[in-house]
Amino acid sequence: MSIQIQSATYGIPGHTIDVGERVQLMALAMSGSVVISNETMGHDPAVGHVKQLKVTYTRSYGKSLDVEGREGSTIFLVDEPRAAAHWPV
Repeated sequence: MSIQIQSATYGIPGHTIDVGERVQLMALAMSGSVVISNETMGHDPAVGHVKQLKVTYTRSYGKSLDVEGREGSTIFLVDEPRAAAHWPV
């Protein structure tokens, strides 16, 4: 399955950086997982504050998905759970 990052920002309101390329490379190398830290994101855009990573991405079926995670955590860029429309009776 492919992962395509549409947008990714890291920081706090008013102090964010674009980390789309970093997140794209990390997601592909680590099967969709992204470790959130100042080191993995490139630098600290808001020293002394807990940062947030916000990612919009698509998987192989093309639907746009959003995920957020706090500094010090890991997010997983996975497909949305899908339910069958009709179950056999």
